[in-house]
Amino acid sequence: MRHVSKFFVGILALGGLLGTAVSVMSTSATPPVTCRPVHGTIHSVFTTLNCTSPIGLCTAGTITDAGPLDGSTTFTALAAAPSAGLSTQEPPENLSYSGQLTILASHGTLITRDLGVLDAAHLAFTEIDRPASGSGVFANPGNSVFFISGSIVDSGQGFQGDLTGTVCASGN
Repeated sequence: MRHVSKFFVGILALGGLLGTAVSVMSTSATPPVTCRPVHGTIHSVFTTLNCTSPIGLCTAGTITDAGPLDGSTTFTALAAAPSAGLSTQEPPENLSYSGQLTILASHGTLITRDLGVLDAAHLAFTEIDRPASGSGVFANPGNSVFFISGSIVDSGQGFQGDLTGTVCASGN
């Protein structure tokens, strides 16, 4: 009986060691999600190529100098409101808009919900981008939020803006 109880104690100890080893392996396989400030530039051009926007407004471009967000972008406008939704206060050519910005970076894809305002008289815009989903290092985008502000450039063919905010990514 003493040999049997030693056998069971040995099995339990081995099981505990294996469980610890599996636990250590599984926790070390997924890098933690960390958030950090970013600042970069986005430059895009208006395009109709593969544009699925219900209002016919899409862009393609790049983000540079923004660390983990550096890569190519596509934007699809989903809705727009003339007078920025404030018909008694703003001229009709000023728009509020919403859409989806997709960033294809070297270590993953981040898809954001975009909400912005365009001042057509001054050819200026500002928008907020909030995470909707992601893959790779952006699979858990957490509290990522960034802002893009800039102007219409290239004789109205595109825009350029400063990107600032916080980006959360695993292994960041």
